[in-house]
Amino acid sequence: MSLFVRSLVLTALIAAGGGTIGCQGPTGSSPKEAPKLYDVKGTVVSLDREKKAVTLDHEDIPGLMKAMKMEFAVDDAKVLDGLTAGDAVTGKLKADGGNYVVTSLSKR
Repeated sequence: MSLFVRSLVLTALIAAGGGTIGCQGPTGSSPKEAPKLYDVKGTVVSLDREKKAVTLDHEDIPGLMKAMKMEFAVDDAKVLDGLTAGDAVTGKLKADGGNYVVTSLSKR
Protein backbone atom coordinates (compact mmCIF):
# COMPACT_ATOMS: atom_id res chain seq x y z
CA MET A 1 0.00 0.00 0.00
CA SER A 2 1.43 3.37 -0.93
CA LEU A 3 2.12 6.09 1.58
CA PHE A 4 -0.63 8.20 0.02
CA VAL A 5 -3.23 5.42 0.44
CA ARG A 6 -2.12 4.76 4.03
CA SER A 7 -2.46 8.46 4.84
CA LEU A 8 -5.88 8.55 3.23
CA VAL A 9 -7.05 5.49 5.21
CA LEU A 10 -5.68 6.92 8.47
CA THR A 11 -7.39 10.25 7.82
CA ALA A 12 -10.69 8.48 7.10
CA LEU A 13 -10.42 6.43 10.31
CA ILE A 14 -9.68 9.51 12.40
CA ALA A 15 -12.54 11.41 10.81
CA ALA A 16 -14.98 8.53 11.34
CA GLY A 17 -14.01 8.12 15.00
CA GLY A 18 -13.76 11.83 15.65
CA GLY A 19 -17.49 12.26 15.26
CA THR A 20 -18.13 10.14 18.33
CA ILE A 21 -15.20 11.09 20.56
CA GLY A 22 -16.50 13.21 23.40
CA CYS A 23 -20.11 12.77 22.39
CA GLN A 24 -22.07 12.68 25.63
CA GLY A 25 -25.68 12.57 24.66
CA PRO A 26 -28.15 15.14 23.40
CA THR A 27 -27.44 17.76 26.08
CA GLY A 28 -23.67 17.39 25.97
CA SER A 29 -23.54 16.42 29.64
CA SER A 30 -22.06 13.20 30.91
CA PRO A 31 -24.42 10.61 32.38
CA LYS A 32 -25.01 11.15 36.10
CA GLU A 33 -23.78 8.40 38.36
CA ALA A 34 -26.50 6.84 40.52
CA PRO A 35 -26.30 7.49 44.28
CA LYS A 36 -24.53 4.76 46.25
CA LEU A 37 -25.30 3.47 49.75
CA TYR A 38 -22.45 2.73 52.18
CA ASP A 39 -22.27 1.22 55.66
CA VAL A 40 -20.98 3.67 58.27
CA LYS A 41 -19.74 2.95 61.81
CA GLY A 42 -18.58 5.48 64.32
CA THR A 43 -19.25 7.55 67.41
CA VAL A 44 -21.68 10.45 67.64
CA VAL A 45 -19.78 13.66 68.41
CA SER A 46 -22.76 16.02 68.22
CA LEU A 47 -26.34 16.26 66.96
CA ASP A 48 -28.29 19.20 65.55
CA ARG A 49 -31.93 18.28 65.09
CA GLU A 50 -32.93 21.72 63.75
CA LYS A 51 -30.17 21.69 61.15
CA LYS A 52 -30.83 17.95 60.48
CA ALA A 53 -27.15 17.11 60.92
CA VAL A 54 -24.92 14.76 62.88
CA THR A 55 -21.18 14.92 63.44
CA LEU A 56 -19.61 11.48 63.48
CA ASP A 57 -16.11 10.32 64.31
CA HIS A 58 -16.40 7.49 61.79
CA GLU A 59 -14.27 4.54 60.78
CA ASP A 60 -13.04 4.05 57.21
CA ILE A 61 -15.91 3.83 54.74
CA PRO A 62 -14.46 1.37 52.22
CA GLY A 63 -14.61 2.68 48.69
CA LEU A 64 -15.57 6.19 49.80
CA MET A 65 -13.37 7.85 52.45
CA LYS A 66 -10.85 7.36 55.23
CA ALA A 67 -11.75 7.55 58.92
CA MET A 68 -12.34 11.11 60.15
CA LYS A 69 -14.56 13.39 62.17
CA MET A 70 -17.17 14.93 59.86
CA GLU A 71 -20.61 16.52 59.90
CA PHE A 72 -23.24 14.83 57.76
CA ALA A 73 -26.75 15.87 56.80
CA VAL A 74 -29.52 13.46 57.75
CA ASP A 75 -32.47 12.93 55.43
CA ASP A 76 -34.93 13.17 58.34
CA ALA A 77 -34.41 14.47 61.90
CA LYS A 78 -36.08 11.25 63.14
CA VAL A 79 -32.80 9.47 62.25
CA LEU A 80 -31.35 11.20 65.33
CA ASP A 81 -34.10 10.07 67.74
CA GLY A 82 -32.73 8.22 70.78
CA LEU A 83 -29.12 9.17 70.08
CA THR A 84 -26.78 11.32 72.18
CA ALA A 85 -23.17 12.43 71.91
CA GLY A 86 -20.84 9.55 72.74
CA ASP A 87 -23.09 6.80 71.36
CA ALA A 88 -21.39 4.17 69.20
CA VAL A 89 -23.52 3.85 66.07
CA THR A 90 -23.89 2.02 62.81
CA GLY A 91 -25.94 3.14 59.84
CA LYS A 92 -26.23 3.89 56.15
CA LEU A 93 -24.73 6.80 54.23
CA LYS A 94 -25.97 7.82 50.78
CA ALA A 95 -23.28 9.33 48.52
CA ASP A 96 -24.61 11.31 45.57
CA GLY A 97 -21.73 13.06 43.87
CA GLY A 98 -20.13 15.14 46.61
CA ASN A 99 -23.26 15.12 48.80
CA TYR A 100 -23.34 12.75 51.76
CA VAL A 101 -26.57 12.07 53.66
CA VAL A 102 -27.05 9.69 56.59
CA THR A 103 -30.24 7.75 55.96
CA SER A 104 -30.24 5.60 59.12
CA LEU A 105 -28.39 5.35 62.43
CA SER A 106 -28.75 3.05 65.40
CA LYS A 107 -26.78 2.33 68.56
CA ARG A 108 -24.32 -0.55 68.36
